[in-house]
Amino acid sequence: TVMAIVFPTIILPFCMLIMLLVQMIGGEINEEKTTKSMEVIISNVPAKVHFFSKVLSNNLFIITQAVLLFVYGALGFLIRNIIGTGINSDISNEISNTLSSLANSGILDKLYYLIPVTIILMILSFVAYSLIAGILASMTVNTEDYQHIQTPIMIICFIGYYLSIMASMFNGSIFIRILSYVPLISCLLSPALLVIGQITIFDVIISVSLLLLLIFVL
Repeated sequence: TVMAIVFPTIILPFCMLIMLLVQMIGGEINEEKTTKSMEVIISNVPAKVHFFSKVLSNNLFIITQAVLLFVYGALGFLIRNIIGTGINSDISNEISNTLSSLANSGILDKLYYLIPVTIILMILSFVAYSLIAGILASMTVNTEDYQHIQTPIMIICFIGYYLSIMASMFNGSIFIRILSYVPLISCLLSPALLVIGQITIFDVIISVSLLLLLIFVL
């Protein structure tokens, strides 16, 4: 029940937003190179300022998209409750049963720290992925080259996604706990493991620390 809720509502959209972020930053940098606008930009502002402004603006855009995604979903569900008939009652009953199951499992009591650490991991991961995408894009000369060089980023993202799906199969495994510390994967894996109780908040703090270290190095 928990995984059926977590994946469609949090992990899958988060994975899609990472891919969108990587595509956006790489596309913008290569467009600036091919149109020669990079020379005009760098002649007016320092390269570091330009790079960080690009990372910041794209991350703000992605975070805004994530917020709007949940707002629109909640709004759609609210409208359905107001004007919907028939199947609407079945949906409401299923949601009530799901909330009851979550309450009985004790997960709702953990939301006060589950939600903040998940948001922190997501925001830091957006920054890390955007930095890597920007670095790789700076090494290419056109969009076609970037399409090839961004493949490792996508593979890492998908590894984290599929490990999150299979997280419940690794119950008590040291292997999956170690992987939850790995930056770029931890953003998808750690929240799932924390929800199903395979790691603790201390493990998530380690994941956040290593992710911060990666960002600093980048």
